[in-house]
Amino acid sequence: MGSTEFLKRLDAPALASLLEAAQDAVLVADERREVVYANPAACALLGRSEAELLGQDLLPLVAPPYREAVRRRLALSREGQDPPGFHEVAFARPDGGWRRVRCSAFRLEAGGSPYGAAVLRDAGEGQPHLRRLEALYQADAKLYSSLELQAVLQALVDVCVELLGADKSCIVAWDEARERLVTRAHRGFSGGWLEAMREYRGEGLLAEVARSGQAVIVQDTHADPRVARSLTDGEGIRSFMHLPLREGGEVFGVFNVDKLEPHGFDPEEQRVFHSLARRAASAIHNARVHAQAGGKAALEERQKLARELHDSVSQAIYGIVLGVRTAQTQLGRDPAQVPAALEFVMNLAEAAIAEMRSLIFELRPESLQQEGLVVALSKQVAAVRARHGLEVQPEFCDEPALSLEAKEALYRVAQEALHNTVKHARARRVRLRLRQEGAEVGLLVADDGVGFDPARPHPGHLGLVSMRERLERLGGRLSLESAPGQGTRVEATLSV
Repeated sequence: MGSTEFLKRLDAPALASLLEAAQDAVLVADERREVVYANPAACALLGRSEAELLGQDLLPLVAPPYREAVRRRLALSREGQDPPGFHEVAFARPDGGWRRVRCSAFRLEAGGSPYGAAVLRDAGEGQPHLRRLEALYQADAKLYSSLELQAVLQALVDVCVELLGADKSCIVAWDEARERLVTRAHRGFSGGWLEAMREYRGEGLLAEVARSGQAVIVQDTHADPRVARSLTDGEGIRSFMHLPLREGGEVFGVFNVDKLEPHGFDPEEQRVFHSLARRAASAIHNARVHAQAGGKAALEERQKLARELHDSVSQAIYGIVLGVRTAQTQLGRDPAQVPAALEFVMNLAEAAIAEMRSLIFELRPESLQQEGLVVALSKQVAAVRARHGLEVQPEFCDEPALSLEAKEALYRVAQEALHNTVKHARARRVRLRLRQEGAEVGLLVADDGVGFDPARPHPGHLGLVSMRERLERLGGRLSLESAPGQGTRVEATLSV
């Protein structure tokens, strides 16, 4: 009797005991991707209790750059086309870190219903380039979490120490007269060093980088005569990088990365820190413009767009990098798997292009006047389909005879409603309808998701409040219908 035949003879309690005792982690999810089973090994691996896992959508548990790959594999698995074997995935732990695992997925049936099961094995710390990829992804989220300049600067040095392995980090920036460098954020330094920096008059390597805009690397402070050892020796610093932070065409300040041992920063490390400095420069620019403009709503929208770029296009790009790395690895190990990896990369690239087109439209809303509301909604449909694999059913009338302001109001309602569907609803299908009946134009967004109680506060749906106010100013109305387990309907109506 073979192993498979033996397993078929086991009853449910015996199989449950087998899974509970297994050292490998086992997760099982239903057709809606909700976790229905997690054995003790899975709870330990993911750092979550059984109660925290059960009933949760599987995708949000996956680290963001890997979600698209997992979503596509789940789709293939439903069609019985998921290739066998292990693949690398990372899960997000409650502490914000990632746990890399090797995952093997398969289909099973229980009680006449289909389920997806996965066996997970700890993949360890992973390769250095993957750890750095994770760090940069998390850095983006931290840097764009605030429009306050000081918060952005502190986030930069925190990321440097917490995620990229520096022992200390600081940022010094020019004062308003550009006469001296002032410490604006720091991590790991003593009070004595901060006191000494208050007397710093803009000399040495820091000032050289701030004036020239050229990075400086010192591999051993004891062997480099350029180093001001009065500042480094007391802190035990033995190597460092000084990187210029550019904003608005000039050097805003210097980003400092310190190590307590002599260290040769290899080319890959240099690329990572330079990339982090460029990301920070963009966030600094947003924060400074926001401060100068007194916090106008347009700049809030700009920051929101930056977050959307991080949450959508950045995920796809990180996924593309991972896919290419996988293809490179498979080329030497198993060339037959290379086409599948390249197909995955192509799908992600197409999704990123569709999402970017949608976001470019957000930057240029005047194209509503040139292309019309129907074209704008069609682009939104294409982006949602490509990026999230959601089945969107569009029903559009001819271009309605509305003012530009009215078209933009309806477009924003569709955008916000689709965003909430993707983020919260766990829906499979959404209907997007634009119709004109007589002197009224109506927009409907209806999904088959989990729904919610509109009477209770839901922070993720607050964008609809501003949409309702915008419609009411135009003499229109917005209605929202939802209930737990019954999906959500959002309907906007305006008069021609």
